[in-house]
Formats: sequence, structure tokens, C-alpha cells
Amino acid sequence: MPFFKDALDTLTTPSTLFLILACIALVALLACWRRTAITCLSVSLTGFLVFGGTSISHLLIAPLETRFAPVDLAQAPPPFGIIVLGAGLSERHANHYGSLMELEDGGEAVPTAALLAMRYPQARIILTGGNGTNTPAAPLRGTDGMRRILQEYGVSGDRIMIDPDAATTAARARNTLVLVGDDREEVWWVITPAHRMPRLIGAYLHLGFDPLPYPIDFKWFPPFEPLHTQHFISGLQLTDAAVHEWRGLVFYYLTGQIDTLFPGPA
Repeated sequence: MPFFKDALDTLTTPSTLFLILACIALVALLACWRRTAITCLSVSLTGFLVFGGTSISHLLIAPLETRFAPVDLAQAPPPFGIIVLGAGLSERHANHYGSLMELEDGGEAVPTAALLAMRYPQARIILTGGNGTNTPAAPLRGTDGMRRILQEYGVSGDRIMIDPDAATTAARARNTLVLVGDDREEVWWVITPAHRMPRLIGAYLHLGFDPLPYPIDFKWFPPFEPLHTQHFISGLQLTDAAVHEWRGLVFYYLTGQIDTLFPGPA
């Protein structure tokens, strides 16, 4: 089952699919299958150019990022606890190079969590992340790094709990609810990149938990511009991220891990 899932993930990731088609075109050309080579190469180049250079990637990710509005700190109820999904940093790199922190995609979670923890000094903090294995081992996991940095900001370690090795969004939702325990009726905020928020909130709602979404790491800025062009690699990365989430929403819905195909605000 994991093999087929990995194969499906690969074949439905646009940049990888276009590269595979280019390789097939090369093999077909060497085998003198001219029509196959032309077809595969045409689809590959068109895909790279359209999804890499145009605003199609914005069209794919915009509905995900705008599904939940940013939190108005002046109006939102103070959190009893704050859940952070995805550390957005590499503690292994920071340890190797002796740097204070090494941020990755979604690294906005680090200063955001620190500032909110200081703004709400009574709030509990739950950190979750990982790849489903104990690699890298403690204390070099992403959640270890996040906890270290929060403590550098003066956040007491007694306030912080971690779930270090959850591989999927659904697993992180389940594991953090175990850490929430009997306090699930309190006001909880949840921090994760904006395009991942619909699937996360859907997973929580399916489990009977309704936290306040605090989206971060916005990758698209309105208004939508049909003629917008962008850096080729940036467009492909944005497309891959959006397709990953849409694919995840469909999979979670079909497997009963979320109750609606596109979860939104209650």
C-alpha cells in the first residue's frame, strides 16, 4: 500500500510528472517512436511553461489560502492553548553549523509561536511535526528545535508539549488531541501554513474539535492577475504545493478523515 501511495503522489506532482514525460520522450526518440516522443515532449514542455511561468499556480492555491481569514488579535478570544503544526526549521542544520536557527518552508511558525507565547503568557503550547520515524533522533527533530527556540525567547519549558514523529496531517490532529486531553472545550488556536489549513481544520472537525485557525506563510497576494508571470521554479513549487493539498483533501474525504471535500469556517 505505501508503494502505491508513493507512486500516486509522484505521478500527481506536476513538476515530477512533466520530468517523467520528458524522460519518456527521450527514450521514445532513441527507440524511433517519433509520435510518442513528440506527444510526451509537447505535454512536458507545455506543462512546465504553463504551470511554471503563468498565474495558473496562483489560481490553484488562492482558494486554499483564502478559505480562513487571518486572526484579528484585537477581536479574537485569548487562547487557552496554541497548537503549532510543522516546525518550519532544521535543527540538524542549526546544530551542524552552530547557528541559532535554520528556517525552512513554513518557518514563519517560529517567530509567530514565540510572539504569541509571550503575548499570552498563560497559554499552553503544543508542537507537532515529523516524518513518521525517529530520524533525526532527539534532540535534532524539528519540534526539539522549536522548543529550544521558544525557551530562548523566555517561554517556560513547563508550558510546552511536543508530538515529534507524526507523519501526516491526520496523525498530527489525532496526536495533538491526546495532548489537549480534557481541555478540548477551551479556546485553542492552531498555527499552520494557510494553504494547509482547510485539510487540518477538516481533520479536527471530524474528531469533534473546533480550534481557531491562525494561518501563516501566505504564498499568494490578491488580486488575481491572469497575465502575471513569475520565476519558473517559484511557479512550479507553488503548483506542487497546491496540487498536494487538493489531492490530500480528495484522499481524506474519500477515506472518511474529513466530512466535507473543502472544509471551511463553521
